[in-house]
Amino acid sequence: MSNLNFPPRGAGGPLLLILACALLQLCHLAWLEFDREALATGQLWRLLSGHLVHTNGTHLVMNVGAVAMLWLLHGQHYRAPVYLGLVVALSLLISPGLWYWFPGLELYRGLSGVLHGLFCWGCCRDLAGRRLSGALLLAGCYGKVAWELIVGPNAATAELIRAEVAVSSHLLGALAGTAIGLAGVWRVWVDWGKPLYGGRKSRIPLRSIRATPVDPQSRTSKLE
Repeated sequence: MSNLNFPPRGAGGPLLLILACALLQLCHLAWLEFDREALATGQLWRLLSGHLVHTNGTHLVMNVGAVAMLWLLHGQHYRAPVYLGLVVALSLLISPGLWYWFPGLELYRGLSGVLHGLFCWGCCRDLAGRRLSGALLLAGCYGKVAWELIVGPNAATAELIRAEVAVSSHLLGALAGTAIGLAGVWRVWVDWGKPLYGGRKSRIPLRSIRATPVDPQSRTSKLE
C-alpha cells in the first residue's frame, strides 16, 4: 500500500496518452495498425501508431483502465515528458522486435506491450528507491508472461477484444521496460554521493571533510 500514488500526482502523461488513443480510435485504423506488409513498403509510422490503436471499444477501455491502474501504482515516478518519451521508446523497441523475432505476427493493435514495459519500468524505479516491493512486482510480471507463453493467453480476453492476444508484445515490452529501468537503478545504487530516489539529503563524500584545529582551552571547558 505504501507504493500507491497518494496524494495523486503525475497525471499529465497518462491523460495525454489516453487522449491520443481515444482520438486515434476515431481514425481509419487500417492506416495506423502494425501491418507487416505495409511496413515493408516504408510506412514506418506504424511502428508507433500500431500501439495507440485498438481492435474495438472494449479493447480501448481495458487498456485505458490499465493506464489508470499503473498511474495509481507508480504515478509518483511520472513526469509528463519522461512518461511520453518512455511510451515512444517502448513502442519503437517492441515493434522491431515483433518484426524480427515473431515473423508469424502479421497485424497488431494495442497498448498492452507498452503497458507491460511501463509496469516493469515503474518496478525498477521502486528498486532505485530500495523498495523490496519493486522486485516482487517485477517477478510477478515475468511470472505472468511466462505463464502466457507456456499455457497460452486468456481466451476470455481474446473474445472481448475480438483478436488473438499477442503475448509476444507482452514479453518484449517487459524486457524493454526492465532494460530502461535498470539503467536508473544502477546509477542510483552505484553513485553513493547522490541521495536515494525521493530523498532530501545526500551523503557527504569523505574527501570533503576537513580536519579542524581544536582550541585546547575550549576542549578543557567542555570536559569540565
